Amino acid sequence: MTNSYKITYGGWYQRTTLHLSEIYDLFAKGASRLDLSKKKLKELVDGLRLEEVSREAGYLEFVKARTKDGISIRYYEDGLYVLESESENIAETKKRLEDYFENFLSPAVNFIFSLGAPTPKVLANIKTSHPTVISLVSDNHQNFKVPIEYGDVYSRISSEGIAVYKTPESIFVISNQASAHSVVSLVEMQIFFREFKDQLEKYLNIHRSVWEEIADIKERRMVKGNEIEALRAKLDSYQKTVSLIGNRINQMGTYVRTRASISKSLELEQRLTSLFQFKFEILTDTLDYIKELWKMTSDYLMQAIQVVVEVKNQGTTRGIQSLQLITSIGVVSGILGYFSRNELPKFTAIGAVYFVLIIAVTWFINRTVTQIYTKKKYQLKFTERTSRL
Repeated sequence: MTNSYKITYGGWYQRTTLHLSEIYDLFAKGASRLDLSKKKLKELVDGLRLEEVSREAGYLEFVKARTKDGISIRYYEDGLYVLESESENIAETKKRLEDYFENFLSPAVNFIFSLGAPTPKVLANIKTSHPTVISLVSDNHQNFKVPIEYGDVYSRISSEGIAVYKTPESIFVISNQASAHSVVSLVEMQIFFREFKDQLEKYLNIHRSVWEEIADIKERRMVKGNEIEALRAKLDSYQKTVSLIGNRINQMGTYVRTRASISKSLELEQRLTSLFQFKFEILTDTLDYIKELWKMTSDYLMQAIQVVVEVKNQGTTRGIQSLQLITSIGVVSGILGYFSRNELPKFTAIGAVYFVLIIAVTWFINRTVTQIYTKKKYQLKFTERTSRL
C-alpha cells in the first residue's frame, strides 16, 4: 500500500489582527483599502487561484483558503503561515508548495504590505530557507524508514505515539492514530520556533557585520576631509537599519508569550521539549540577549556618528576661518588704498582688470585652502571597549 503524506511548508513574520483583515480582503475580495495599483492587485490575486476562503477562529484567528490545485493555506493573526498538500509524491509536492509560495503567495502578501515602514534592505536580501515537514499516520511510527533520497537521518526522537526524524532539508513527523490530532498544532509550533530562532540568528549576524564595519573605521584612526561625507552617509545607512530592526526585536516578546500560553493550553509544552528540544524559556532568554546586544550596537553606532560629525565640524570651522582671513585682508587693503587718495577712484579698464585679478586670486587662495583641508587627515577618537561580543 502506498503512503499518502501531508507535506507542510510554512514560516512566520510579525503580523497582527489588523494585518489579518487585509489578508482576508486580499484572498476573499481581491481588494485592498490602501492606495495600491488595482491592475497589479488583480494580477497578483488571479495568480493565487483561490477557490475557497474563510475567516475562522481557533487558538488564534486565521484566514483559511484552498487553491484550485489543492493547496491548503492557513494564515494566522500573529503572522504564522502554513501551506499544506497531501500526496504520495513528496518531492513533487514539496517543489509545488515552494514554487507557489515564492512566485504567488509571497509577492501578493508583500504587495499589500508594501506601504509603511520598510523591511531593512539587509534583511530583504537574505535568502530564507524553510525546511519542509512531512507528516504521516502509521502504527509503525517508531521504525519508520525515511526514503534514502532525503539524506541521512541525523536525529530520531519518539515520545507518546509520535516520532520525529530529521534530515538536512526535511523533518518527518510520524504518529499513530491516537496521537494524530496533535500533529497539526505541533507542526505549527515547530515552524514558529524555527522561524523565531532564525530571525534572532539573522539579527546576531547583522550585529556582527555592523560592529566590524564600525571597528574598521575605528582602526583607521585618521580620515581625510574629502572622505567624511561618504563615511557619514554609510553610518547613517547603518543607523536606519539598526533602528528598524531594533523596533522589530522589541515587538518579538509579545509573540513568544502568546505562543507559550497557547502551547500550555493545548498541552504541547512537554511534546515540544521531548520531540524538538524547544523551550519557550530558552527562546525568551535568547531574545533578551539579542535585545541587549542590539542596544550595544546602537550605542556604538551613535558614538561613531558623533565622532564623524565632530571631525566634519572641524573642517567646516577651519574653512570658514580661512574665508574670514581672506575677506579681512581684502577689506584692510582697500581701506589703506583709499587713505592715500584725495578723491574717489574713477572706473577704468585697468581698474576692471585689477578687480577681476583680485577676484581670481581670492578664488585661487580659497580653493587652495579648501583642498588643503579636504586632504588633511583628521584623528578619529573613539572610547575604548574592552572586548567584542
